[in-house]
Amino acid sequence: MTWTRITDPEQAEGSLPVWFGTRMLGLRGSFGLVLTTGDVLRITCITALHESPHGVILLDVLLDHAGVPDGVDQAWQMKHYLGAPVPGASMATVNLAHVVTAVEFVVAEMAEPPDGQALLRRDEIDRERASADPLAETLERSTSPSPD
Repeated sequence: MTWTRITDPEQAEGSLPVWFGTRMLGLRGSFGLVLTTGDVLRITCITALHESPHGVILLDVLLDHAGVPDGVDQAWQMKHYLGAPVPGASMATVNLAHVVTAVEFVVAEMAEPPDGQALLRRDEIDRERASADPLAETLERSTSPSPD
């Protein structure tokens, strides 16, 4: 039996749900695969998928450390989180048929801009651009109605 090895997210589109292929295949992150047992397998990446001629799909994954992820919602804290069994044992192969769902664990701090800077609203951006560009200020003065 010959297996097809796929590492390109575009090639995986037909074999994996879109989110698996575009977000998890080849990209590093903090993900969980909820298994049919109810356990959550913590991974950082899907490195490849292997498809058999009979439709069986195996996922090569890089394991994350075991335990509840930082910042996870209280409802998820009761789950059993599997990870690398020993330090350095970071690779595994998972049968996709045993995966119920996939989740991404992102801590709120990771979603904030670097250095604690807040995102600017459009009107704030326009003001900053105008004050940084003397030509824009000159144009604004020349197009403003003159007081009579």
